[in-house]
Amino acid sequence: MQILKILTRVYVNDIEKAIPFYEELLQTKAGTKFYYAEKKLHIASVGQLLLIGGTDEALTNVRDTPLSFLVDDIHAYKKWLLSNGATIQEDITKVPTGYNMHVRQPDGTIIEYVEHTGTTHAK
Repeated sequence: MQILKILTRVYVNDIEKAIPFYEELLQTKAGTKFYYAEKKLHIASVGQLLLIGGTDEALTNVRDTPLSFLVDDIHAYKKWLLSNGATIQEDITKVPTGYNMHVRQPDGTIIEYVEHTGTTHAK
């Protein structure tokens, strides 16, 4: 098991304005960009940031999650987390980049765990 990348989430209403700002601020181009239709969210990674764009209503459902952990094996993490006091808030689900799950850590923090599949990897 390995955490490949930790992404801090930034919630925005206008992702098209946010992307160039963060690209210039971090001196790096956006990596993965996609629209997550089921949740009505626009997603883009810029460096160690995960920009999540949408209406206030759409963002309400995800604002309680401050971080996303990109992992090599989501099933192994699920097993380990459950045996170490975490609880699954949203079980493993197919998403545009692979699979994710939302987990409440023993300290109460909610973390999104993501395993990318195929060629769509955050840069």
